[in-house]
Amino acid sequence: SHAVRLLCGFEAGNPTDLCATLIGEALADALAAPVELDYATGDAGRIAVRETIDAEPDGHTLLIAEVLNLVLQDPKGELLAGLQPVAKLTRGMSAAIASSALSGIDGWDVLLSAARSRTLRAATTGSRSTLGLAIDLVEERARLSFDIREVASTREALDLLRTRRVDIAALDTRSALLNNERAGDRTGSRVAPIATSGARRAPDLPRVPTFAEIFADPKIAYTLSYAVFASARVAPPAVEKLTAALLRVRDDPGVATQARLARLPLQIDGPDVVLD
Repeated sequence: SHAVRLLCGFEAGNPTDLCATLIGEALADALAAPVELDYATGDAGRIAVRETIDAEPDGHTLLIAEVLNLVLQDPKGELLAGLQPVAKLTRGMSAAIASSALSGIDGWDVLLSAARSRTLRAATTGSRSTLGLAIDLVEERARLSFDIREVASTREALDLLRTRRVDIAALDTRSALLNNERAGDRTGSRVAPIATSGARRAPDLPRVPTFAEIFADPKIAYTLSYAVFASARVAPPAVEKLTAALLRVRDDPGVATQARLARLPLQIDGPDVVLD
């Protein structure tokens, strides 16, 4: 009954926190042990990675993280070598560049025109993050330069966008769509996705082009997916027990319902597909 610590590297209000909250209770039931959600924020998520690597190798400290973000933070693979995947939690979801619905920046051509006439303010979780990659890509490929405002969470980026303190923000499409559902007819609270990062247009955003389309380069497409990791020093039997418990979570109808309401593309799979 020793508690399992589920560690997030970013503050509450990010999809990592949502994933952890969503699976926590069902995972506790599957393990017959308490699961405690904890945060070790900073250094673009790497503090939480190091804590997981250095934890006692008993399987009681787990990291929940966005997979591509781990790769971006670790170009030499040194930190990834200290982790092992336990289970994948979600299918891929796109990143997006979005504006306030009141800004008048409601399409790619309008964005280009605005950015060439003045310096736009852009909110991002950091140039080294997966969402920040969307801003970096636009700056590099379109030869633009933004006034970057780094924020701690997607929630903070949305708040800056809705209150017009920034002109655009890098978000995940799930957060943008969920925000608009909750905003309803309140135009001032809605956001307008301008471009997305996936290989194909998001089903719920059929009129919004992808970066791959805009720049005629399919190789720049990417998505965000979330997974659970343990220290590489944890013995295989302990990891197998954790994987089995997480696979039982996917059969929980309550978790499936909450995932749909949160627009989270939950799809729990084994460790073999995490780094695909």
